[in-house]
Amino acid sequence: MITSSDSNKMRDLYEASLRGDVSILNSLVQKNPLILFKISRSDFTETPLHISALLGHVEFTKALLMHNPKLATEMDSCRSTALHLASAEGHVHIVKELLQVFDEVCLVRDEEGRIPLHYAAMRGRIEVVRELVEAKPESLSYRVNGETVFHLCVKYSHLETLQALVELELAVTSDLINLTSIDNAGNTVLQLAIMLKRPETVRYLLLIPKIREAAKLDQSEMSLTDNMENSKSFQLQVSFLKSCPRRNEKIPTENHPPSLSAIFTPPKKCDWLEEMRGNLSLVATVISTISFQALINPPGGFLIQGIVSEDKPLECLTFNDNSTACPGDAVSAISYPYYFHYYLKYNTVAFVSSLVVALLLVSGVPLKHKAVIWMLSIGMCITLTFLTLTYLNGLYLVTPNGGLFDSASDISKVSLWTWIGFLGLIALFITLRFLFWLWKNWMKTFKRQILPCT
Repeated sequence: MITSSDSNKMRDLYEASLRGDVSILNSLVQKNPLILFKISRSDFTETPLHISALLGHVEFTKALLMHNPKLATEMDSCRSTALHLASAEGHVHIVKELLQVFDEVCLVRDEEGRIPLHYAAMRGRIEVVRELVEAKPESLSYRVNGETVFHLCVKYSHLETLQALVELELAVTSDLINLTSIDNAGNTVLQLAIMLKRPETVRYLLLIPKIREAAKLDQSEMSLTDNMENSKSFQLQVSFLKSCPRRNEKIPTENHPPSLSAIFTPPKKCDWLEEMRGNLSLVATVISTISFQALINPPGGFLIQGIVSEDKPLECLTFNDNSTACPGDAVSAISYPYYFHYYLKYNTVAFVSSLVVALLLVSGVPLKHKAVIWMLSIGMCITLTFLTLTYLNGLYLVTPNGGLFDSASDISKVSLWTWIGFLGLIALFITLRFLFWLWKNWMKTFKRQILPCT
């Protein structure tokens, strides 16, 4: 029976475990050598070792294990050992200490049916995973709800941990028995990765010969057979992965699985297309914003209210040619009507064409088609051209008559012809590439129609 004095000391012990205070622990043990052996009779649902392992107090954990090694086997109210908690939190040094005392705890299940390795895999604790498997290699075959530790890595999206487990299983069994097994739903690790839309994990798994063999994949086509469950969905997913190949991709041998850094540089073609979509969207948005601001804030500003009479602030001005100018009209439209007319036309075309490009991009138009890329490229060339013309006309609107005006005119002419030259080269290149693509596709169609008859 625990006395009132023992209860106070026990409370001090748990407070010390929260802080990781080794000096208080040693003092309590010195005063009462049996205090660590009376924990099971206290009202607390976990031991001080659980708290210390959870919080990562390495020195405090060492001291506890030195005084009472059997604490490593004690369970809390969820039937979790200290190793469960340390593994989940990734405290690798505490895991090592616990394994040195009693490595059989690696195979103890909690109330959820999980062993420490399952928590380490679920949280992506790579170093802890290595320590646990090296201590008890048989833990690789332990399942929770029918799922292997490999399934858990895919389910919780920890690719690096999956790679480490593949290397460990090959080192332990020289095979991939657990990696190629199925869960209660009949899914292999590869099938689960496809169902959960983990493209990088799928690519990694497809590079392992044993996986392709287990999934009945043809090595040349990399497509799944029709008799596999949900095969149509798998074929669509694998076809997508195949359409975005990595250059210089090396197929690993079975005993040497691919390294993560060697596998997942993102697919260059797909990344280039998505990057192009993002860049075009950004450019189109910026241009539409600029052209919109150029309209509501024209060069020279607007006529302000009260310019004629303070009593009649909205009264308009009347000129000798019977033309009028009212408050809110652009000053440039009055001073330079010829240039301002073209300024408005060029700015409007730039604004509308940038919106058209943005609309095409946000509407989900597939960029893989050459014709779509050509249309977007030409549309962006048109947008940039009229944005340039808007700027060059703006030069005239902000330059007073005289020598400075002539200088602005020279600058405008040189800039315009330089732009036309570069634009012509770019447009020619884009058009020729598009025509070459059309010709190549036409030749393929022509050969398919003619060759069977010859």
